[in-house]
Amino acid sequence: MRRIFCGLALVFAASAFAQSTYPPPYTTPPTFPTGQIPREQMPPDTKAPPPQRLSNAQVEQRIQDKIKSEPVLANTNVGVKTNDRSVTLTGAVETEGQHDLALRIAQLYAGNRKIGDKIKIRGQA
Repeated sequence: MRRIFCGLALVFAASAFAQSTYPPPYTTPPTFPTGQIPREQMPPDTKAPPPQRLSNAQVEQRIQDKIKSEPVLANTNVGVKTNDRSVTLTGAVETEGQHDLALRIAQLYAGNRKIGDKIKIRGQA
């Protein structure tokens, strides 16, 4: 009799804990905004199209825009020239850090073009 009573008490306690709402249930936000149809994904056996190659003017403009938007390079006169095989940086900067930053920006947008470095550092003789 004692076992039956303990078993019933255990079942009752378990059902009471199972029905508790603490902590409150969380809802998952919708994956896609309401009213928009999700883009179809490519089947797993389909290869992605090759990345589009940027034109020389596009590469030059992106590098120049990024250099101009960097506060560290604000007072420098770094120029950019591109062709199909290379990106050449010209001009002058004050510090080695500015020089390295300009080169990293060029490498970011150059793709498979080589980087030509003709930047002069004023602080060095």
